[in-house]
Amino acid sequence: MSTEIKLIKGDVEEALAKLQTSANALKSSLPAEIGQNNVLTTVERLNQLNQMIIQVTETYKTLLLQNEQSTRQSVAFLTEADEQISSYIKMR
Repeated sequence: MSTEIKLIKGDVEEALAKLQTSANALKSSLPAEIGQNNVLTTVERLNQLNQMIIQVTETYKTLLLQNEQSTRQSVAFLTEADEQISSYIKMR
């Protein structure tokens, strides 16, 4: 098993850009309310479920964007550490 970490920054940046674009485009297209002024229990439950799906979608989108940002920070950290190690090795 290799202990080397190979990071191709361009590939990671490209994948993260796609992730960010996809996450920002994520929208739930469910109606907020169906059958206004209707007292049917099924319609009320359907409206509740639609609201829950909208909330879950927004939470998922937020988590995706947070993970994307965290990954970008990790890539920057790895790149900086690699440059520092490389600089140290060259000085020796």
